[in-house]
Amino acid sequence: MSTEVFISYAAKDRTRVLDLVERLRAAGVSVWIDQMGIEGATMWSQEIVAAIRSCKVLILAISENSAGSENVVKEVALASEGRKRILPVYIEQAEIPESMAYQLAGIQRIEFFEGREDLALQAVIRALAKLDVTVHDEASAAAANTPGSASHGPSHPTGRAQAKGQAAVWLKVAGVVVGLALLGFAGTFFFGSNTTTAPMPIALGQAQTNTTEQATLDTNRVVVLPFKVIGGEKDSEDLGYGLVSTLTSKLQPLKNLVVIAHESARKFKDSDQSPNEIGQALQVGTIVTGDIQTGGNNVQVNIRVIDANTKALGWGSTFTKTKEDFLDLQNEIATKLASELKGGLDDAESQQLAQKATENLDAQAEYQAGRREWNKRSKEGFDNAIAHFEKAIKLDPDYAEPYVGMADTYALLPHYNYATPDTAMPMAKEYALKAIEIDPNMASAYTSIAFVLHCYEFNWNLAEENYKKASQLNPNYPTGHHWYGLYLTHVGRAEEAIPVLKKGVELDPSSMILKSALTAAYWNAGQNEMALKGADNVFQNDPYFIPGLRMKYSWLRIDA
Repeated sequence: MSTEVFISYAAKDRTRVLDLVERLRAAGVSVWIDQMGIEGATMWSQEIVAAIRSCKVLILAISENSAGSENVVKEVALASEGRKRILPVYIEQAEIPESMAYQLAGIQRIEFFEGREDLALQAVIRALAKLDVTVHDEASAAAANTPGSASHGPSHPTGRAQAKGQAAVWLKVAGVVVGLALLGFAGTFFFGSNTTTAPMPIALGQAQTNTTEQATLDTNRVVVLPFKVIGGEKDSEDLGYGLVSTLTSKLQPLKNLVVIAHESARKFKDSDQSPNEIGQALQVGTIVTGDIQTGGNNVQVNIRVIDANTKALGWGSTFTKTKEDFLDLQNEIATKLASELKGGLDDAESQQLAQKATENLDAQAEYQAGRREWNKRSKEGFDNAIAHFEKAIKLDPDYAEPYVGMADTYALLPHYNYATPDTAMPMAKEYALKAIEIDPNMASAYTSIAFVLHCYEFNWNLAEENYKKASQLNPNYPTGHHWYGLYLTHVGRAEEAIPVLKKGVELDPSSMILKSALTAAYWNAGQNEMALKGADNVFQNDPYFIPGLRMKYSWLRIDA
């Protein structure tokens, strides 16, 4: 039979915690504890993961030591994601911030201080019994007849300066993860929302001003806007979508270029804004635009490169091929465009751009149709996405991108409660591994693997290795920065998460979910002023965006 109670503690508190463990076991409570102490471990073992997954209740042994423990952060994160009941037990007076009142609202808290152990034990037993933990009848009866020593409020309110110290770290991370379980794991924090009303004109953390002076935009920052479809034929629209997606993905891995995500670019489809207005909104100095038209069996693409600072045409060209040669046309345009943007290509870059993900145009169309369905974030959308990805794989079994699409779809299903993690997440990993087998340099596949390791297997070290590998392969992949930033926040390294998430926001400026993740990192790092500015910035796009509301009116209000 699996143990019902897991105790999370810092190694320096082992003596005090073992006293509590012995008392609980004497009362008939089955307890799991890492006897070696998690701080002495060289890695976070699967044994600990399994114990937390199988327990009913996690007891947090709160002290100044555990408040600064990264491994305690991980255990709290895992328990919160698994929706385990958490029972905080103070083993000493710890400097806990006021925000603890919100994070542990409604959860019984017990003071197991020296000299008061017997009375506190009865409170622990009563709490565990209420949480459906097995306790000896005699111990349960004795506890029921003993006055309690539990508290629902802060045990020792402290000054604001001390409250914002390191003792807040694991509690804030726990709060974020609880929010992820309730909101983000419904596709909010990890996968975002498509509910956007207008492109964001300013960067996170900056106040909007009415100044006529604008900084010169960096021409190495590039966006490929949706191409205009001439004639309105359905195949022209599909080919146009495919071309823009391919150009963006091919440009992103190139050195010395920052290429804005396709999702942010799509906000400017058929926009009547000037190049400078678009440039200011996305903070890009170079805009790639054009049009596409089909006639009979031919495809014609007109492409233009515009300087957002001067509105001047930097380069333009017309390309024409048959539909059967459209994949070759994409590569030809990508290579010529990249050469113009960079002023030349080295051999490795030329070779990279010349590679085709697939030789089958229908397979590419199925994959891209799957991504459009996947972005709908609905049960029907996910089912349709899987169907499209499966068709793409059937058409070309050596086409890596549909496998990543399958991985991302199965990874998302549990977070929308459309599948259980034990069913979906192993499949997500299997598909991602297949993509890497086909293309060892596919950054998105390593990001998918890292996500499974991070959120399901809880192999924190290997997850970070894969996030970093993805970033090395494609430093302009916004999802990679997003999920790695969330990982760093979850493990209590919010200061490190901030620049990672900032980079993600730069790559996808219209993404509210990335900005919300950055806001949460600011808050976890104790930078509440920046977090508040970030929340207000999100509201300019959607005043009812749930993560922003939660941040401003729950977490930040408690800390005010």
